[in-house]
Formats: sequence, C-alpha cells, structure tokens
Amino acid sequence: MRSLILLFILFCAAPQFLGQIKFDSNPFDLGIITAAGSDYVDIPVKNEGNEKIFIFRIDADKRFQIRYSSKTLLPDSTVYIRILFTPEKKGIINEKLPVHFSHLSDPVDLKLNGFCEEVPKSNAITCPSFQQQNINTSLEHEFTVKVIEESTGKPIEDAHVEFIQNGVKTESVTTNKKGTHTQKQKLGYYYFIASHEDYNSNELGTYINRKNNLVIIPLSRKEVTTIIPPQEEVDEVETEEIIVHTISEEDTANNSPNYVEQYPDFPLADYKPNNIVFLVDVSSSMNFAGKIDLLKASMIELTKILRPIDKITLVAYASSAEVIMETTSVENTDTLIDIIQNLKPKGMTAGGEGMKLAYSKACNAMIPDGNNQIIMATDGVFNMGEENVNKLARKYHKKGVTVSVIGIKNREFHEESMRQLSEDGGGNYTNIQNYSQAQETLIEEIKTQSRRN
Repeated sequence: MRSLILLFILFCAAPQFLGQIKFDSNPFDLGIITAAGSDYVDIPVKNEGNEKIFIFRIDADKRFQIRYSSKTLLPDSTVYIRILFTPEKKGIINEKLPVHFSHLSDPVDLKLNGFCEEVPKSNAITCPSFQQQNINTSLEHEFTVKVIEESTGKPIEDAHVEFIQNGVKTESVTTNKKGTHTQKQKLGYYYFIASHEDYNSNELGTYINRKNNLVIIPLSRKEVTTIIPPQEEVDEVETEEIIVHTISEEDTANNSPNYVEQYPDFPLADYKPNNIVFLVDVSSSMNFAGKIDLLKASMIELTKILRPIDKITLVAYASSAEVIMETTSVENTDTLIDIIQNLKPKGMTAGGEGMKLAYSKACNAMIPDGNNQIIMATDGVFNMGEENVNKLARKYHKKGVTVSVIGIKNREFHEESMRQLSEDGGGNYTNIQNYSQAQETLIEEIKTQSRRN
C-alpha cells in the first residue's frame, strides 16, 4: 500500500517537474542558410522550478557546433545554448537534438527548422564561446549590394535597388561608379529588386548576416529595336483629332458618394461585399527564393483597396492547419498588416487539412449575394492527407463558395493540379513570379470574382 501511495505521488508530481524547463522557442527557426554559411543562434533555456538543474549533454553530429553560457540552471534563471549549424545538402531543415537534463530520465528534443538555399562553401568557421571577448552582438551589420552587367560582369552605375522585407519596401538606394552601395543594415531576410533604364530588372532574395554581407545582382541589357512606321500612318497621327471624354451626372448616379470618394477603384456599386478566407502555405519551402515576401507584398497591397464592409479570415497551413486571424471586418489595416508580416514558414505541407478548415470559416461568415471566396496561396503541390480537395471544391462551389489558387513561383509541373483545383472551385489560377505581379495579381483576382454583373 505504501508503494502504491508513493507511485501515485510521483505520478501527480511528474508534469510539474517536467514543466520546470522551458525553451524560449521550440521549434527554433534557423532562417535561410546561404553559401556563406549560417550565423550562430543563441537559444534561451529557462528553469521555472525551485530546484537546481544541470544540462548533461546534447546529442549532435559533426554538422553542429554547440556552446553553453552555463550548464547549471539555478531556480528561476536562464542559460543560453549557442548553436552553429552547417548543413551538407540543400533543402528544408528539420532537425531534432536530444537534450539531457539531470532531473529527467529521457532527453527533451530541441527542434530546429530552416531552409538551406546553398550548401556553405566551408565549414571552417568556428562557433565562438561565451568566454570570448569582443563578440559582435549588434543586430546591424555593414552590407553591400552590387549590380553588374550579366554578360560582361562590369559594374552598373546609377542602378536603382529596392529592399523588401516582410512584404514592405524598407530601403531604396542607387549604386555608385563601382556599381555598389554600402550601408549598415539590420540582419534578416531581404528581397531585392534591381533596375536600370538600359537593362531588364532582376529580383532575388537572400539572408543578410555577418558572413553573407554581399549580394551581387546581374542585369541583362535590353534589346534595342527601331520601328519606322509607314508614311501614311505618320500622316494620320499628325492630323488625328483629340477627343475629350466627359463624365455626366448619369454616369455616377448609381454610386454611393462615400464609397466613391474613399474607394474610387473599388466602389460598392460595381463590386460586391467580400468574405475572403486566405489559405496561406507557410511550409518551409516558402522561405526559398523570396516566395514568402512576394506573398506578403501581395496581401499587403490588397489591404489598400479593401473596404470596411469586406471581411477577412486568415488560415495558415504547414505541418498542421490553424486560424491565424478570425473573421474580421477590414477596418484596422495596421493590425492586419502586422499579422501578415509575422507569418513565418516552417514544417511540411498539410494542404488538405487547411482547405477543410478554410471552407468551414468561409461558410460561417457567408455573405448572401456577396463574394464568398477562398484564396489559396502556395508554391506547389501539397499533401492532401485524407481530404479530397477537388471534391471539397466542387461541393462548396455549389454552396456559393469559390476557391482560387495563387501560385508563388510555381514550377510548370505543379500548375496542372492547381489549375484543376481552381476550376473545380469556380475560381482562377494565377502565378506570381515577381514583385510587380505581386502588387497586381491578388487585387485583380478579387475584383474579377466580386464584380457585379
């Protein structure tokens, strides 16, 4: 009997004892790793209990370098685990590091997610210890962007370069005679757009850190063609009359004055109220090639034309699906933009689960005689799980909910399934390949679906 009581006490106390350790973030995002290698990350570990705890070890292979600020966690204190990871292949990063603590019989998995854009050229970089002096902890670092001619490698002077972060332009600079511009820049992932009047523009995304502090953007020269019109066309142009179109009172009679004044490009008289559910792919592959930045830019641009009568819901899917923002009217655009900017790709792709949740939200917020639409934004094929998404699309299209698919830098072999899904759902498939398309595509799709007959 005494043994049973002791086992019962230990069983009841176990959850509280396990809960003494808290990782600040688990999984932890390593971000984008480029050919220059990754920067180290410091992961806080807190002891929320009343007993002293020791970190015995972390099981890791040669790709990881690990340092500790301390292996002793006093009650109500925090230590830091410093990790430098050097991947050996490109692609999605999903790693588990078993951490052994003195108070637990089984290790706790520390999860690391990220994306390797290019395998680092060298793994000779060492992870600094916490005892080393003069470690640069600044969140800013000197960074250079260089624009060159693609065919010759020569620098391009007066090239215009825009910095996009989280879907918003943060910087606009011009290159010097050497084709460069250097300044201190906050560390993080950026999407760059380089342009010049004599060259075709180019875009690329990369992660700025202390090792990757130079980005080179090649531009191809525009082809110059001269077209000489026939003489009769020249004469016709010279004698063409100028016709001025005026707008009569009758043209604006059916427009609501308030909406015409505030929303001239999206008047209520011409466009139905919208119930839009964004179904957003936030799997790890969206970190690659600036895809997540293009998606954010597209969604943020849409907020500029939406009206208070329109409703938005945000559902994200990766390894699972979740509602990021419940259905709300589009009034506080700052809050909406902040939620969009905080989307972080991680995990695999559970598109079927996400689709089912999106339809549920769309039906709950149904607007009679309005545009009830799911906008699925993804970079490719997804794991449908147990859901037949095409069957769902056909079913809910009959109930008045359409689905359109926005491909973010989709490859051709992904397009067939995406087109079929949008066709079954009564919507359209479009592909965003660059920043200019990101600014226009989503707005045009919403206008197409909500336009009054």
